[in-house]
Amino acid sequence: MRQATGNSFRMIAALAAMAALALAALTTLGGCGGGKVTGGGLPTGLLVQGVVQDENGRAVSGIRIIVLPNNVSALSGSDGSFTIDVGSGTAPTTFKVDVSNRANEYYEVVGYGGRNVQGCAMNLPAPQGNIINIGVVTVYSQGTPPPPPHEICP
Repeated sequence: MRQATGNSFRMIAALAAMAALALAALTTLGGCGGGKVTGGGLPTGLLVQGVVQDENGRAVSGIRIIVLPNNVSALSGSDGSFTIDVGSGTAPTTFKVDVSNRANEYYEVVGYGGRNVQGCAMNLPAPQGNIINIGVVTVYSQGTPPPPPHEICP
């Protein structure tokens, strides 16, 4: 009887330790996705998400998406996707695309919503629940000239 009680205690202690490790890993990695959510930790409010692709529909990593007026940003991942946790403060209204990390590969002209812009802040679509889905943002490779921008902003 005494041995069974000792084994039960060890089993409970081991389970508690594993649960604590799992919680610490989840918090450190920013959720199950391995850290795509910016701001550290779990999402706290409104999320802005989308995908960056080149003119041929291929995923592009390393492109910075900046949500304004919050000035919160994220880099697109290897699959081109990004998620930005803007929290629960001021509701974002626009976003910008910054290609400077990969300026030797991509033009500053960006395609979004049927138009091409350079340096402009673009309007965000309305949220669906707590998610604003930007959809696809297109960046143009240096090898092929992009279409002329409809707007050039400072």
